[in-house]
Amino acid sequence: MLSNHGGRQLEYNLAPIETLPDVASRIEQPILVDSGFRRGSDIVKALCLGAEMALLGRATLYGLAARGQHGVDDVIRLLKEDIDRTLAQIGCTSVEDLSPAYLRQSG
Repeated sequence: MLSNHGGRQLEYNLAPIETLPDVASRIEQPILVDSGFRRGSDIVKALCLGAEMALLGRATLYGLAARGQHGVDDVIRLLKEDIDRTLAQIGCTSVEDLSPAYLRQSG
Protein backbone atom coordinates (compact mmCIF):
# COMPACT_ATOMS: atom_id res chain seq x y z
CA MET A 1 0.00 0.00 0.00
CA LEU A 2 1.46 3.33 -1.07
CA SER A 3 -0.14 6.31 0.63
CA ASN A 4 0.67 9.68 2.11
CA HIS A 5 -2.70 9.84 3.90
CA GLY A 6 -4.05 12.52 1.60
CA GLY A 7 -0.99 14.72 2.10
CA ARG A 8 -2.07 15.67 5.59
CA GLN A 9 0.82 13.99 7.38
CA LEU A 10 3.52 13.78 4.74
CA GLU A 11 2.97 16.78 2.49
CA TYR A 12 6.69 17.34 1.84
CA ASN A 13 7.46 13.78 0.79
CA LEU A 14 7.13 12.40 -2.71
CA ALA A 15 3.60 11.55 -3.78
CA PRO A 16 2.87 7.82 -3.94
CA ILE A 17 2.42 8.03 -7.73
CA GLU A 18 6.00 9.35 -7.97
CA THR A 19 7.41 6.36 -6.07
CA LEU A 20 5.18 3.79 -7.74
CA PRO A 21 7.46 2.83 -10.67
CA ASP A 22 10.42 2.21 -8.35
CA VAL A 23 8.36 0.19 -5.89
CA ALA A 24 6.73 -1.83 -8.69
CA SER A 25 10.15 -2.73 -10.10
CA ARG A 26 11.33 -4.03 -6.71
CA ILE A 27 8.45 -6.15 -5.45
CA GLU A 28 6.23 -8.84 -6.90
CA GLN A 29 3.21 -8.23 -4.68
CA PRO A 30 0.04 -6.40 -5.73
CA ILE A 31 0.37 -2.67 -5.07
CA LEU A 32 -2.53 -0.55 -3.89
CA VAL A 33 -2.03 3.19 -4.14
CA ASP A 34 -3.97 6.21 -2.97
CA SER A 35 -3.56 9.94 -2.40
CA GLY A 36 -4.62 12.50 -4.95
CA PHE A 37 -6.72 10.46 -7.36
CA ARG A 38 -9.56 12.61 -8.69
CA ARG A 39 -10.19 11.46 -12.27
CA GLY A 40 -10.28 8.24 -14.24
CA SER A 41 -7.14 9.35 -16.06
CA ASP A 42 -5.33 9.47 -12.70
CA ILE A 43 -6.33 5.86 -12.10
CA VAL A 44 -5.17 4.84 -15.59
CA LYS A 45 -1.76 6.44 -14.93
CA ALA A 46 -1.41 4.50 -11.68
CA LEU A 47 -2.29 1.24 -13.42
CA CYS A 48 0.24 2.00 -16.18
CA LEU A 49 2.92 2.53 -13.54
CA GLY A 50 2.33 -0.81 -11.86
CA ALA A 51 -0.50 -0.40 -9.36
CA GLU A 52 -2.96 -3.23 -9.05
CA MET A 53 -5.59 -0.85 -7.73
CA ALA A 54 -6.07 2.85 -7.02
CA LEU A 55 -8.06 3.72 -3.92
CA LEU A 56 -10.33 6.73 -3.55
CA GLY A 57 -11.64 8.40 -0.46
CA ARG A 58 -12.69 11.97 -1.01
CA ALA A 59 -14.55 11.52 -4.28
CA THR A 60 -16.85 8.87 -2.87
CA LEU A 61 -17.29 10.79 0.38
CA TYR A 62 -18.29 13.90 -1.56
CA GLY A 63 -20.85 11.84 -3.45
CA LEU A 64 -22.14 10.38 -0.20
CA ALA A 65 -22.46 13.81 1.40
CA ALA A 66 -24.25 15.24 -1.62
CA ARG A 67 -26.70 12.47 -2.47
CA GLY A 68 -26.18 9.48 -0.19
CA GLN A 69 -25.81 6.11 -1.89
CA HIS A 70 -26.99 7.61 -5.20
CA GLY A 71 -24.11 10.09 -5.01
CA VAL A 72 -21.59 7.31 -4.43
CA ASP A 73 -23.07 5.38 -7.35
CA ASP A 74 -22.81 8.50 -9.53
CA VAL A 75 -19.15 9.02 -8.60
CA ILE A 76 -18.29 5.41 -9.42
CA ARG A 77 -20.20 5.59 -12.72
CA LEU A 78 -18.44 8.82 -13.70
CA LEU A 79 -15.02 7.36 -12.85
CA LYS A 80 -15.74 4.24 -14.91
CA GLU A 81 -16.83 6.39 -17.85
CA ASP A 82 -13.68 8.51 -17.53
CA ILE A 83 -11.49 5.40 -17.40
CA ASP A 84 -13.20 4.03 -20.53
CA ARG A 85 -12.78 7.39 -22.31
CA THR A 86 -9.10 7.55 -21.33
CA LEU A 87 -8.50 4.00 -22.56
CA ALA A 88 -10.13 4.86 -25.89
CA GLN A 89 -8.01 7.99 -26.24
CA ILE A 90 -4.76 6.08 -25.73
CA GLY A 91 -5.81 3.16 -27.93
CA CYS A 92 -6.01 0.56 -25.17
CA THR A 93 -8.95 -1.83 -25.02
CA SER A 94 -8.57 -3.11 -21.45
CA VAL A 95 -7.01 -2.03 -18.15
CA GLU A 96 -5.27 -5.43 -18.10
CA ASP A 97 -3.22 -4.30 -21.12
CA LEU A 98 -1.95 -1.07 -19.53
CA SER A 99 1.80 -0.62 -19.20
CA PRO A 100 4.31 2.24 -18.96
CA ALA A 101 4.43 2.24 -22.77
CA TYR A 102 1.12 4.13 -22.74
CA LEU A 103 2.63 7.07 -20.86
CA ARG A 104 4.63 9.95 -22.27
CA GLN A 105 7.83 10.49 -20.34
CA SER A 106 8.56 14.06 -19.29
CA GLY A 107 11.95 15.66 -19.45
